[in-house]
Amino acid sequence: MCNIGKKNRELNKIGKLEIQESEILKYQEVEDFFVNNENVILVSRNGAIDFSIVTELIKQAESKPNLYGILTKKQFENNWKLQYIGQRKAKYIRDRLRQHLIKKDIRTGAQLERVNQELKNGGDIGIKLFSVKPDELRQFYEQKLMNKIETLWNKHR
Repeated sequence: MCNIGKKNRELNKIGKLEIQESEILKYQEVEDFFVNNENVILVSRNGAIDFSIVTELIKQAESKPNLYGILTKKQFENNWKLQYIGQRKAKYIRDRLRQHLIKKDIRTGAQLERVNQELKNGGDIGIKLFSVKPDELRQFYEQKLMNKIETLWNKHR
């Protein structure tokens, strides 16, 4: 009996905080942004990536994005397909997108080969950019998005 009372007192020392995601974190707003076919930024032209589009957008953005999606669209089709969801600290987002779209660092899981294959097959490449503040929450949203939205290029599910 004494051990049970002691155990219960110890259990009371464990902190707990439950947050209702829908009210505070507004996850649905982020998910809706990534699943709809609006706000896609076309970054390919004539079978190649035009990275100057990405550079200019990030440079001019009031809030630097820290979540991104890579989308593909078959030639002569209207619907974009979200293939990959990622996150990066806002100050490094341009470099991470460069790894996916232009020059892959072999130490990363960049999607350059898949991007190039889509372009070779006549498809278009688009991106979606989203800013979450505080920046530390970007990983939470990336994980939630990967759990809810089926993407072909994300390995870690």
